[in-house]
Amino acid sequence: MCREQADGQDALYLMFPPLRQPGSVALRGLIPSASFVGCAEIIVSSVAAHSDECTPGCLFATLPGSRTHGKHFIPQALQRGAAAILTDFPLADVSLPQCIVSDVPKAYGQICHGMYGHPSRRMGIAGVTGTNGKTTTTWILRSLLEHAARPTGLMGTIENTDGVDSEPSVLTTPDAMSLARHLAAMRDRETKYAVLELSSHALDQSRPAGVGLDVAIVTNITHDHLDYHKSLDAYIAAKTKIIDHIKPGGILILNADDLYWQKLLPDQDRRVRVLTYGCSDDSDVSVEIIEMSSTGSRFRLHYGVERIECETSLIGRHNILNCAAAACGAIHMGLMTEEISAGIKACGPVPGRMEAVECGQDFQVFVDYAHTDDAITHALSTVRHITPGRTILVCGAGGDRDRTKRPAMGQAAAAADHVIFTSDNPRSESPESIIEDMLAGFSATHTEPEIEVCRENAIQSAIRQAQAGDTILVTGKGHEKYQFIGDLSLPFDDVAVCRKLIQQAIRETDLTNFPAKVAG
Repeated sequence: MCREQADGQDALYLMFPPLRQPGSVALRGLIPSASFVGCAEIIVSSVAAHSDECTPGCLFATLPGSRTHGKHFIPQALQRGAAAILTDFPLADVSLPQCIVSDVPKAYGQICHGMYGHPSRRMGIAGVTGTNGKTTTTWILRSLLEHAARPTGLMGTIENTDGVDSEPSVLTTPDAMSLARHLAAMRDRETKYAVLELSSHALDQSRPAGVGLDVAIVTNITHDHLDYHKSLDAYIAAKTKIIDHIKPGGILILNADDLYWQKLLPDQDRRVRVLTYGCSDDSDVSVEIIEMSSTGSRFRLHYGVERIECETSLIGRHNILNCAAAACGAIHMGLMTEEISAGIKACGPVPGRMEAVECGQDFQVFVDYAHTDDAITHALSTVRHITPGRTILVCGAGGDRDRTKRPAMGQAAAAADHVIFTSDNPRSESPESIIEDMLAGFSATHTEPEIEVCRENAIQSAIRQAQAGDTILVTGKGHEKYQFIGDLSLPFDDVAVCRKLIQQAIRETDLTNFPAKVAG
């Protein structure tokens, strides 16, 4: 088990153990730019980023955190037997050998992966970042590779798998040691490929340090996580750090339809090949949309003289672009046109991403993870295209997260025919105050929003109002199985709740009509 320190959280999560134990590495050879205090070299056979994980003889890495710095826990690390310190500044009051580096998190990642034999060097690795679409793009790319008989591991928001076994995920991108262990487990099980979601937090904190990418995909950049990054420019800079992880001969894949894609281009002195995709003919891989419906999409990819005919059960223009991003990655990894077409068709629905809830009702219900204004806009645009009746949106925003995006989310929500504002994961904030922040951006003239703090009651209200031909869109939580209220983690699954309430409504309708049926 490992505990997250990089962002100050105390989340615990399990990772699949590699078949081989980590080996020893010499820090001077691994990090040539390092300097040493109290020794000429340090040989590492174990490293810890938390003082309570230190064991006799280990190296203690003093990582910065959002709440406190690892250097404050050096006394505890010494008590547990730490034999050397990894730090960015010489510590005069510490008599142990010290390895001095300019970037401790980066060096820590390099050490973790070095101890496990640099597993990403022996695998085909794709990393995906972006505000929206990371999860879906990784699932599609995994489908492409596995359908082409290339066993593929996955690490992301929904699940982690080593190509054999799977487990629910806790963090989109775990710490460096967990990444190294998981990739080593894939390598040891002869899983030759891996697809990783890389969050902006993780990139900013150098959690993927030590991971080499054959493919780096940036799906898009929109307003999110500014509570952490403070500015859009800093957010973009964090995303741009994915370039630092590209292997020689690797490729950077960018969405040319995105407003900020040119800000992600590498410096001229970086010899990184760039491949763009989008609906514009100027894109290297251009997308021609043929048909979009409630059951899926058909489109064509143009790449040089190649034409790839594609069909997917995923709905919406944004998912077509996610397919295109994954196809670009697959092209670089050597898949043939027929394999790409077949892999896209084989990819089933992604949990909590425009996931349809079907119980025999005469209206549509979709659950989606959309939790930014851009994602809500795309989701509403998608369902409006396939809805003959009204669109009913159930929408909330997370507590203790970026407050500045809430008015924009409220503004985006106003595109629905009827909006029900409710709780998402309020955490320590008042649900009512979160809704007030969203209402500040709501400016629709055709409808008054409905306020229902209880999420289940809000979904029930939407179902009771829905008529034949309408579509209900429940956004914010997607695949999540819990709702975080204060210090409590309460079971709550949007898909399961929707299914339960729809079935309940159908039973109530049948009972109401029963006397008329008997009389008839």
